[in-house]
This record gives sequence, structure tokens and C-alpha cells, in this order.
Amino acid sequence: MPRLTQAPNLAIATLWADALKVEGIATSVQRQYLSGVAGELPPDQCLPEVWVTDAAQLGRARELLHHLQ
Repeated sequence: MPRLTQAPNLAIATLWADALKVEGIATSVQRQYLSGVAGELPPDQCLPEVWVTDAAQLGRARELLHHLQ
């Protein structure tokens, strides 16, 4: 399961993951609850991430994400 991208906040991560799921790409949002420990961990390690379940779909997911951004 490869990481697709890091999002600036949970709302954006969820929006991207849902948009990819509509296109048939299985995704998950990771680190959605780490914002509460920012300060104890480096802030860039607390941002939510979108992961693609099937590595074979990573290229297509990157293209779709590029168009979403």
C-alpha cells in the first residue's frame, strides 16, 4: 500500500480520498488523529496522508490527484 500524498489538513485529505474512490481507486486516510500531538512530534509528521490500497493504481491516482489540485 503506497503513500500517494500528504494533505494540508484532514478535510482536504478526506475530499481527495473520496474523489479517488468515486473513480474506482481504493484509498485510505492515515494519520488523521495526529494533529493533537503536533509539537511533541515534528508538525510535518502529523499531517494526514492519502494512501492507495493497490500499488498498480498509483499512477492513475497521481494523475487524478493532479487534476483535483
